[in-house]
This record gives sequence, C-alpha cells and structure tokens, in this order.
Amino acid sequence: MIKNVTWINILLLCLLPVSAGAQVTINGKKAAVDNLKSTWLFSVPEAVFGTDYQALVTLDEGVSQCSIDGVEVTDCFTFVDVEPGATYHLHVISGEDTINANIQFTYWPVIQIYGNYKKRPYATGTVVYTHPDSSSQETLSSRVRWAGSSTAGSDRKKHNFHLKFYNEDGSKKNMSFFGLRSDFHWRLDAGQVDFSRVRNRVSKDIWVDFANPPYYASYEPKTPYNYVRGDFVEVFLNDEYMGIYSLNEHMDRQQLKLKQYDYEQGEFHGGLWKPMSLTNVTLFSALADVNANKKNWDEFYVKYPNIDDVSPTNFRTLYDAISFAVNATDAEFKDSAEYYFDIPAFRDYYLFTTLLQAPDNVGKNVYYACYDVATDKRLTVAVWDLDCTQGQFWSNVGSNYHNDLVGPEVDFWTQTLSRHKVLKRLRATDVSFHGLATERYWELRSTTFNPDSIVARYSRYFDRMKSCGADQREIARWSRGTDLGGRVLNFDTELEYLRDWWSRHIAYLDANVFIPYPRGDVNFDHVVNIKDVTTLIDYLLDIDGTVINPYKLDVKKDGAVNIADITALIDILVFED
Repeated sequence: MIKNVTWINILLLCLLPVSAGAQVTINGKKAAVDNLKSTWLFSVPEAVFGTDYQALVTLDEGVSQCSIDGVEVTDCFTFVDVEPGATYHLHVISGEDTINANIQFTYWPVIQIYGNYKKRPYATGTVVYTHPDSSSQETLSSRVRWAGSSTAGSDRKKHNFHLKFYNEDGSKKNMSFFGLRSDFHWRLDAGQVDFSRVRNRVSKDIWVDFANPPYYASYEPKTPYNYVRGDFVEVFLNDEYMGIYSLNEHMDRQQLKLKQYDYEQGEFHGGLWKPMSLTNVTLFSALADVNANKKNWDEFYVKYPNIDDVSPTNFRTLYDAISFAVNATDAEFKDSAEYYFDIPAFRDYYLFTTLLQAPDNVGKNVYYACYDVATDKRLTVAVWDLDCTQGQFWSNVGSNYHNDLVGPEVDFWTQTLSRHKVLKRLRATDVSFHGLATERYWELRSTTFNPDSIVARYSRYFDRMKSCGADQREIARWSRGTDLGGRVLNFDTELEYLRDWWSRHIAYLDANVFIPYPRGDVNFDHVVNIKDVTTLIDYLLDIDGTVINPYKLDVKKDGAVNIADITALIDILVFED
C-alpha cells in the first residue's frame, strides 16, 4: 500500500475533473488546457496533419453556445488545413461563463499532471495520458515529485518529474508506453538547460548503436538494457503548458536484469549504485567509512536493493572494487582488473564520454551495477543524464551557455577523464585499453561517429518537433526564460551550432586523440617492428603478451588468428617498411 494514502483518497483523485474549463470534447477527447496562452491542445493521429480534419464535437450539458472560427457548432466541425501551429478560435458560453480559446493540434502524446509537487517527498496527484491514435484518455492515480539534483533547484522552472502509478486499492499499476517495458515508475525528462532539448535522447541513441552489452548478457535470459528508452510527449502541469519532455523508462534492477535479492535466505545478488555528487570516492580514487544502515556511502546511493526493503544494505562489492583501484600495484591491477570491472563496458564508456565531451558524466551521472555479487563481482556501467554534452554546459547562468571549458578542441583526457581512477589505471597499465577504443572509433568513424550522421539525428528530432508544432509551443513557453539564462531558444541556430561543433570536434579527435594505428601494429605503439611479431607469437603460444585482441592480431583479416598472420606481418615489415 502507498504510505499515508487510503483508497478513498485515490478514488477522490480519480474523480477530479481533467480541467475546470474543458466543456467540449473532440472525437471523444477533452483538450489539454493551457491557461497561460488560452490554448486548447488536442492530440490526434499524425495522418490528420496536411488534411481537413472532420471531427465529432460533443458539448457538455450546460453549454448553450459553441462556435469555432465563427461557425456555430452542435455536433461536428471540419478543421480546414490542419498544419503545425494552426489555430482555430473557440467560443463557448456555458451558463454565466464564457470561454475564448485557440484550438491547436499535435500528433505527440499529451500528459497532463495535476497536483502540488516539489523535490521530496512524493505527493499524490492525477496524471491524464492521451495517445494520438486512441479515442480514449486514461486518468491515473499517481505519486509525483521533481527529479534530478541541480535541475530540481527552486530557481529552476521546467522541472523533471518522477511518476508512479497506482490502482484504486493502492497497489502499483504497471503502464507501458511506446511499446516499451511495463512498469509503474516512469520519468519525464525536461531537457531543462539544453538548447536542443534532445541531447539526452541523441546521446543514448549513439550509445545503443555501438556499445557492448553488459558482461552477463550472454547468460541472462532477458535482454539487459544499460540505458533507458523513451520518446517525446507534450506536458501540462495544472492547466499550464510545460513543453516538450522525453517520457523514459526508469533505470533500475528490472532495466538491467540484475539478479533479485533472496528474501527467504537473506542473500544479496544484484546490486545497483549511483553517485549523486562528484567526490574522490565516486572517482574511485579514495575510500571512506561505510555504514551499511544508511542509503548512502559517501555520495554513492544504493538503488537496489532499496534500503527501505533490505537493511543493512551491501556496499561491499562497490567498496572492494574501489579499494582495488586505489591500492593494487600496477602489476596486480593489470592482472586482476577484469575480476572487478567489466572492461569492455568501461572501454566503451571511455570512448563514449570522450566522443561526447561529457564532463558531468565522470564520477557522477552514471550507474554502476553488479549482476550477482554472490558469483561474479564485476561492476558494469549504465549511461545516464547526458544533457551536459556536446558543448552544452550544466548551467546557463551568467556567461555560461556552451561549454568552452571542455570544448570541441580541448584535451578531454587531461582536462576531465583522467580523474577517474579506474579509467586512468586501465589506460596506464594496458595499452590495449586506449588501443581497442581507437580501433572501435575508426570502425564507426564513417557511420555512427560520422559528424553528418550525428547532426542528422538532431535534424530528424527537430523535424518531428516542427511538423506537429511542438517547437513553437516550446519556444513560446521557455525562450528567454531563467533556465536558459535569458537567452533565445532557437532550434535552427542550435542545429548550426551542433553542426559546427561536431565538425571541429571529430577533426580534433581524428588528429589528436584516436590516432589510427598502422596495419600490423598489434601492440599499439604506432610502430610496426619485430616487437609486434613477438607479441603475435606470444599470443599464438598462449604466452601472456601485451595485447589479447584477436581483431587487431588478425593481420591478414581473414577472421582467424594463426600462423598466416605472422607471415602477413613479416611481409609488412619486409615489403612495406
């Protein structure tokens, strides 16, 4: 049951009106009302746009007069030439009340939130969900609060939201949106300081396209996702338009498919932790005392199992991994790092944060997970909160806007990334760590990492905004607002900024960071010589060589590593020297 909420409270919430002013329905749907602009927004199928839309209009009892664009309406109306941002004037008389509003249409889903919320605790409320392709609207009993850290400050206006849904008896109500997982807990991301509003989504799309799955994916029957999926909606709060949001899954045990805690035996299995602020401990560079009866260790917070369900909790796996990163000798670290860390995942994260120039995602804004602490103590990573990337600063106050501190032509490794002790030691003790990241970079350089391809992702999202009018509604609501430091919100100029940023940034990475290795350079020293032959022979003889990388050792590029590769390598030395 929900704490401090009775089934009567929830029933009363369900009976709240969608909007006090909504007295006309169109094709069975009530409007999402924006009292700030006197606008009624209806979510309709995408096919409506570019056509004349004939709709059934239903008048509530008590409405004595209704006209749209000066035409009296009693049962149906044809909205001529529905286009993005097109408006139709509504005039309604009901008793002594007169309503004048502008009707607009969108083909994005619409979410209306009712209630009074802040950062903590969760508060009861109502959420109305309208899907464009459905004639019905779902009213959901909910508990809601602001989400985020700095984004939840009292000085911020466009807040992120945590949404939790419940049945009338107080039990959890699972919902599925966009064909994604069914769950009672969802998150609305505002893109609050992001001048594109879609950096988070584009960044995760890039991660999905190239990153390795977690180390346990091959033996976990259900697909683990080390990212959250979602899509865009338009949001209203208490009959005020809040703008474009991304409705996303929640990052938790279910998303990562971690092994569940054994309540019968009292045994820990899956573990999930998130650093909430940047400290030496969250950078894996120092240790601190642990109190297993608290939900946080330093600035690491336990996310699974929830300490409200399982106390004392288990920070031991995380503690041991950090202790190893801090105290192991170089030889010990090189020999045993793979027992503590999901090396391919950390390598992908190293490549990913460098690609995006993500200073706010080093030591914070990342999840660390362990599939089963009882059998395999490796930590893997899951990406999170990527607004402060690709030139966007985490605040737009004062002179801050685009992040020149870690700009497109700045050495991100020296500036930021080397502060993470695990990444620093992996790079220092294993030449293949940066080497394999470089190889992967060049594999993807003409596709996923091509700057035109990345900018095209933004262009597609912007086109979706524009073709349903959401871009202009967002601009009208938030341009020159305090979240943006009083600056103009313009998706066209932001696209040009991103085009320039990515062009310069990829050119810098090509020439200075992910410098390609010549064919035959199997030990990643940018030189092809007899040392590479020795490394290859050691690998074939199962001797501990410098690099264990079949992709790089496959000099002949025939899909196998064997004596033919030694011959091919010698040919390079003899004929291409």
